[in-house]
Amino acid sequence: MKIKTSLIVGVFSAALFIAGCTAAPAQGPPGPQGQPGATGQTGDPGQDADHRRADEQKRADDQKRGDEQKLADDQKRGDDQRRADEKVRERQDAGCAAGEHVYTNAEGRKTCVKD
Repeated sequence: MKIKTSLIVGVFSAALFIAGCTAAPAQGPPGPQGQPGATGQTGDPGQDADHRRADEQKRADDQKRGDEQKLADDQKRGDDQRRADEKVRERQDAGCAAGEHVYTNAEGRKTCVKD
């Protein structure tokens, strides 16, 4: 019987010893505050602003290119319309029928020829 009792007491003591070693120590009163640490280096503050400026510049360039393209298209349409008006006027001046246009030969004579 003494062996059983000794064994139980030994296992119980070992369990308390292991549990005590793994437990976190109790918090004591806070100590004095230490010296403040050095401040870290700051990052590059202009990087986001640079990206934003580059994006805005790209949008402005795209808008400008679009405006220039629209202007060129308008001028081309105007030129095409002027040419068409001249053909109609020439037909009316020379009395050419539809499907014909005025042709000026080397001598300066105007004649109607098929389109």
